[in-house]
Amino acid sequence: MLFRKKKNRSGTTSVVIVEKRLGKFKHIKTIGVSSDKEELERLHTKGREGILKHSGTADIFDDYQREVVVKLITDQLLSNIVSS
Repeated sequence: MLFRKKKNRSGTTSVVIVEKRLGKFKHIKTIGVSSDKEELERLHTKGREGILKHSGTADIFDDYQREVVVKLITDQLLSNIVSS
């Protein structure tokens, strides 16, 4: 499963989730339509999350980043306690 941006005749762009079967793309779900770049980025993120949710997998890089941030905050809090 993957998501892609598809240009429309009206000038807008659709963000859709598709699946490739037997060499052809099968439309699964439309995430949204917009012509605004910021909105398209938001839809892009929403599509990525939708694929992860649908497939039941997690993004290990997001998990790793979350662990690093938690460790930094914990270390900072502990150093403040020891310093006091």
